[in-house]
Amino acid sequence: MSRKNPASPALTRRLAAGALSLGTTLTLVACGQAVQDTDTASAAGAHFVDSGNCGITTEYAGVPERAVTLTSNATETMLELGLADRMVGTSYLRGREIAPAYTGDYQRVPILSSEQPTMEQLIDSEPDFVYSGYPDGFSEKTGHTRQQLGDLGIKTHLNSEGCATGPVRIDDIFAEITTIGAIFGVPDRAAASVDALRARLDAVRERVGDREPVRVFLYASGAATAATTGGNSMATALIEAAGGVNVFADVPERWMNVSWEQVAERKPDVIVVREEGTTPQYRSPSVETKIGDLSRVPVIADTPAIRNRAFSTITLSQLQPGPYSIDGVEHLARQLHPDAFR
Repeated sequence: MSRKNPASPALTRRLAAGALSLGTTLTLVACGQAVQDTDTASAAGAHFVDSGNCGITTEYAGVPERAVTLTSNATETMLELGLADRMVGTSYLRGREIAPAYTGDYQRVPILSSEQPTMEQLIDSEPDFVYSGYPDGFSEKTGHTRQQLGDLGIKTHLNSEGCATGPVRIDDIFAEITTIGAIFGVPDRAAASVDALRARLDAVRERVGDREPVRVFLYASGAATAATTGGNSMATALIEAAGGVNVFADVPERWMNVSWEQVAERKPDVIVVREEGTTPQYRSPSVETKIGDLSRVPVIADTPAIRNRAFSTITLSQLQPGPYSIDGVEHLARQLHPDAFR
């Protein structure tokens, strides 16, 4: 299903030829925080330097007018900031529903593809800004790297978790919202959003209090081995915010495969099963199927989680760093510490 935006053939030809320049500065630097020119940021016209965004610095002489998002968390961040009118395309929900809070605004945004769009689909939407929440959006496989889009004069931004080389913090979600708010000249909206999300997170932490953290193994998929998350992912930070501890938090990876013997050695109290899509095409395997598969793995049969049939869930969309992740923390905390929410 696509909700397409009419394209300008003339602009398409200029973009395809690499002739349109929108003033993107591509400078390789170390990863760092964005630096804002605080004197001029406004919806009418912003000057902002997105400094060290995963190795690329981009200077904005004005706010983008035609944004495309390549992942659900990028889409939800834009909609959280009320920027649907600046969006000319979105993609890659892969059968998952948008977060409930953004359903209305999402209907106004053209869908370029349920997968990653091709370069042609991107160009046809005439973007001046392309935003991805995960590095997959800018890979060689998709046919549109950040360098390729920059050569066409299209500014890009990647969520900072996409280039993390160490542990990430839940505060990185708030920093991302602040940065996107600065790029689009809506710093007040970003500040209000961050305040509201922080208040919800603080409410969870207050409820959980000083209860003993629950030892959690997050199971994404796999039979011969298990796909899970390590210490360099937002998933680990979300588990901790919900009153748990990732049993593989000491492994300096984002997502990885581990053996069932390693899972057994870590003795998880709860297995958090990742929910996939919400449509038949992407829902398989279901949570029920995954729990059945886990229950039949002999090596982990004696872990507390399997003995007590202690399974919790969190959705793939909530695990991707963005405002919807706070819903994920609330949902997970109620499962890990039900007595705190009675």
